[in-house]
Amino acid sequence: MLARLEERATGKETIPFRRAKRLIVAADPGCDNPAEAALLWVVKSVSAFEVVTQFEIVVNGRRYFADIAIPGLMIIFEFDGIGKLGKNEADFARAKRDWIQRENDLRGAGWTIYRFSWPDYEDLTQLRSLVSELLGPFQSVIPSSAQGLWAKPTPACDGPERRFHMAANRWGTAREDYTR
Repeated sequence: MLARLEERATGKETIPFRRAKRLIVAADPGCDNPAEAALLWVVKSVSAFEVVTQFEIVVNGRRYFADIAIPGLMIIFEFDGIGKLGKNEADFARAKRDWIQRENDLRGAGWTIYRFSWPDYEDLTQLRSLVSELLGPFQSVIPSSAQGLWAKPTPACDGPERRFHMAANRWGTAREDYTR
């Protein structure tokens, strides 16, 4: 991808090369779904620390994988989608027991866990501010390398039929935000 980007950077139809390169370098195939990828992007856009996906943690002989972790701070960011809960009541009961065991083990081992779900994605700018606040005690400023990953999604990425938005319930009145 980087080689193709280099080719495009010198062509007639150039794109914002530096930001595109930062995004490609920051991308991570460890995300299980688009929601985890969006959360990873938000976390990386404010973090001065190493951010890892599917980070393995062994506690009490059990292996767990954090969706997104900052190992140096023992912080986990999790996206809670309904897909992890199973398709029937028995699956749901088992998933709930496993989830409680996992939560207790990880917290008992000193990990801090922050959970996010679809409603948190209704305003990505607000989600980014929240993640920045959570990391605030560990860093005084957001590094410029991290800030360079962030840009407010364009109208093509935003809309009432999309899963990721810039503000809840703003359709029909807030499009002027993008044209200013």
